[in-house]
Amino acid sequence: MVAPSYIFFGLLLLPLIVFMVWVIKQDKRKSYIGLLLLLVGMVLAAYSIITLDKKYTQPNGQQIPKASSFR
Repeated sequence: MVAPSYIFFGLLLLPLIVFMVWVIKQDKRKSYIGLLLLLVGMVLAAYSIITLDKKYTQPNGQQIPKASSFR
């Protein structure tokens, strides 16, 4: 991952974790289904961010035209 990805995770993932801890402390009935769904959503979001980031940060196969195309 590159620096913008770390900044993205730092600005969005860490506050989300703090928010989750706060929500857990506020829940009086200790219902963990909502927490589980939130955790699954976080994992899916992190996976999609990493795969999309990898798609745009890795160089493509060939960016310079072939010599035969100059004819």
